[in-house]
Amino acid sequence: MAKTSTSRNQRVTSSDIARFVGVSQATVSRAFSHDSSITDLTRAKILDAARQLNYVPNSFARSLITRQSNIVAMLLGDLNNPFYTVALDEFSLRLQAVGKQVLVFNGASPNEVDDAVRRMLEYQVDGLILTAATTSMQVTSLCLEREIPVVMFNRYVPGFSGNSVCCDNFDGGRLAADTLFDAGATRFAVISGDSVATTNLDRVRGFAGRLAERGVHEVPECWGHYTYEGGYRAAVDLLGRKDAPDALFCVNDIMALGVIDAARELGRAIPGDLKIIGFDDIVEASRPPYRLTTIRQPMRQMVDAAMTMLKEGLANEPVSRILKGRLIERATVKAG
Repeated sequence: MAKTSTSRNQRVTSSDIARFVGVSQATVSRAFSHDSSITDLTRAKILDAARQLNYVPNSFARSLITRQSNIVAMLLGDLNNPFYTVALDEFSLRLQAVGKQVLVFNGASPNEVDDAVRRMLEYQVDGLILTAATTSMQVTSLCLEREIPVVMFNRYVPGFSGNSVCCDNFDGGRLAADTLFDAGATRFAVISGDSVATTNLDRVRGFAGRLAERGVHEVPECWGHYTYEGGYRAAVDLLGRKDAPDALFCVNDIMALGVIDAARELGRAIPGDLKIIGFDDIVEASRPPYRLTTIRQPMRQMVDAAMTMLKEGLANEPVSRILKGRLIERATVKAG
């Protein structure tokens, strides 16, 4: 290796690394861009030299040349739901493995979503992952005009002209209905999230529709707003009624945990007096105080599909992937 020296105040450049290792500057650039055209040994030498000389590549400068920022923006609409923290972790690991980084934004209401997407575009991102319920056609058009691939994750929006991937929420609702009905429940209710998200609507529609097929036509619905506190309050309301249900379907797990705690405080035995099923299979659902029966979303397969959509960009027509969920039986429907 050729020797090079730099003063304490002089920033090490890729040319310095190239001289130190004895390779071209272009080879140094390829080593930091996950280019497969260089050998593993050469890449290892370059990365080792970078550590020795405290070299940090300038991603913004490189993006001016490649016209790629290697940044994928992710919009999280519900930071209180552990499902999305797991999704963020999974996307971060997968994107970092291919040399990209995640830039996280937050937005729940339609106006917040549109504003967040506009801010994302200021960073010249290579792609967008949206988990919020709504976005306007105007903002979607902005992305398409800039040839930036957009993926709706864990939801779809009618009329949306980008890609989407989600669990089969309608089928999951039907599976929840069959599970509770077959366990002997006779009085059913739903604790919903909100009235806009297709995720929520499909789960409720699948649940109520399947019960109607099996002869149950009265299914009260109470709003829990996707939160533990909302689930708790909804359970207190429903269980305080004269015709209190003996089975509850919560459209996400975090509300179901609130329901379990409320039911216990009200003296309801689970699953003897009250059967409960959730949706998502967050980590907390499996913990001993809850042992929640739930519908598990195929998180890794959903992330796989989203990553493929981002990689293919706008090369193909927009597609919608719908993946089946799976029943995870624990202790809130049948004793166990």
